[in-house]
Amino acid sequence: MSLFGSLSAGVSGLGAQSQAMSVISDNLANVNTIGYKANRALFSQLVTSSGVSGVLFNAGGVGTDLQRNQGIQGSLKATDSSTDLALSGNGFFVTVGDRELNNNTGYFYTRAGAFREDNRGFLRHPSGTFLLGWKTESDGTVIDKQNPEPVELQTVGSSARATSQLLLGLNLQAGEDVHAYDTTVATGTDQGDIINNLQQVVADPTQSDFISDARFFDSQGGARDVSIAFTKRADNFWDYTVFTDGENVINGTAGTNSLIGYGTVRFNPDGSLEEQTLRDATGTLLTNKNLAVEWSGGVEQGAIEMNFGDQTGGIVFDPATLEASNLGFSNDILDISLDPTNAAAAGITDLTLPFQVQINAGGQMFVRWDPANASGGGPVDSAPINIPSPLTEPVTLEFDNGVAITISTTFTPPAGPAQVGADITASVVAPTGTGIGTNGILQFASSYNTLFSTQDGFGSGTLSNLTVTEDGFVVGSFTNGETKKLFKLVVAVFQDPEKLDPISNNLFRETDGSGRPLYKEAGIGNTATIVSGSLEQSTVDISDEFSNMIVSQRAFQASSKIVSTVDQMLNELLNLR
Repeated sequence: MSLFGSLSAGVSGLGAQSQAMSVISDNLANVNTIGYKANRALFSQLVTSSGVSGVLFNAGGVGTDLQRNQGIQGSLKATDSSTDLALSGNGFFVTVGDRELNNNTGYFYTRAGAFREDNRGFLRHPSGTFLLGWKTESDGTVIDKQNPEPVELQTVGSSARATSQLLLGLNLQAGEDVHAYDTTVATGTDQGDIINNLQQVVADPTQSDFISDARFFDSQGGARDVSIAFTKRADNFWDYTVFTDGENVINGTAGTNSLIGYGTVRFNPDGSLEEQTLRDATGTLLTNKNLAVEWSGGVEQGAIEMNFGDQTGGIVFDPATLEASNLGFSNDILDISLDPTNAAAAGITDLTLPFQVQINAGGQMFVRWDPANASGGGPVDSAPINIPSPLTEPVTLEFDNGVAITISTTFTPPAGPAQVGADITASVVAPTGTGIGTNGILQFASSYNTLFSTQDGFGSGTLSNLTVTEDGFVVGSFTNGETKKLFKLVVAVFQDPEKLDPISNNLFRETDGSGRPLYKEAGIGNTATIVSGSLEQSTVDISDEFSNMIVSQRAFQASSKIVSTVDQMLNELLNLR
């Protein structure tokens, strides 16, 4: 009869509201649990077969089901630990029960990312499980995508790397006086004479016009301090010497500087870099600008690119050509340069045709272009310039056809009319890199200033700091200044995350209903990104839970009233005689 159905309905109501109260109490108890998702009880009507006949109605009661809202994003709270991790979006961190993975290893999934490094360097969840990730190369390339492993940091280190490049940017003061070079040392070659002059700067660096220091590293991570000294040889033209303490190089003497290389920098009229050259300590031209250094101490030979910026290139007189024409350093001529703009204004149409340096009958110097009239428009002579006498300091003679000649104090012109040396031809210097000429060494009227000095070597180092990027890279910073990527964290995505099996310590296990996990990289597709130094807060809303509690309490009271009322009716029925 329907009275017993009513009684059953009331009892089911008591059970359903008790279940709802269990859900509410569990939510409230986990209001501060990181990564916790508020659950809710869903009620459904139970219907008996007699209840659908249309004649008699028999109450079926109520049933309950539990909904786990795993898809709701919790708010993120910042912390002071870089290994506190939060997921923003879809997915779970993956943890495992063993350091060494095998067929019996348990796999777990969590949104509670309060990881800490243990005494063996593993990142571990408060449950004791190990965080899973893919090991990477330092550039972030995943080594083995099929085999993630527990994230371990204790054995991670930064091995030494020898310096292979120096990037130098500085300003050389344009108004500096020409250095007092001695062109009478007479070694027999221009480069030999130049080296002898530069060795004086190496022995006493205070003779230089400007010095920039750098620290290089050898193949074992040893620091080697190096200096680059600049001396001005002519307008827009400087020598530089690279030297170090003799204890740093083979056959060097501790406490005495040793020359390891030298070169020149030439500037355009606007102060940008036109050309950089580099030679080893013996004078051999190094076209690739890679300086070989015989470091002492049993380490590998250094090979260092001396990069002073992208040169614009241009038209220059090659030092070997000047020496062969007896117009070089050992002939008391410090430099001969060519300005294409002024040359064109003087009617010079082909800068690759020969030039001659002439002395007229009055002892004045002038420059003749195209003496054989190969162009059909030559020869063209510049206006003559008087040579100062006596020469108390180096002098630059600037001719109106774009040629400039810097002579030393010991220059003695031949009796005129006569040609000084032989014919010379200019050569084209190609630009390098972007050809901009302003991203390295410059020459302006402002003070000397090192803008940057960057080398790519470092000594060995240990891990000093850890960060995790939003795309899941575990990045280590080391005591030697190096930063590299170590791991990439695995993010697991499920077809139905609400069907995951919850266990203690904020962990879940997969079930048939949830489906197999898909291991993905953070931030790709609809996969969550990772926020370092944050934790995902519980999604429980206390006010909502209190409201639900009051409703459940009243519903429980109503169901109990049904039971008591039906009981009274049955008593009345039993009392019938």
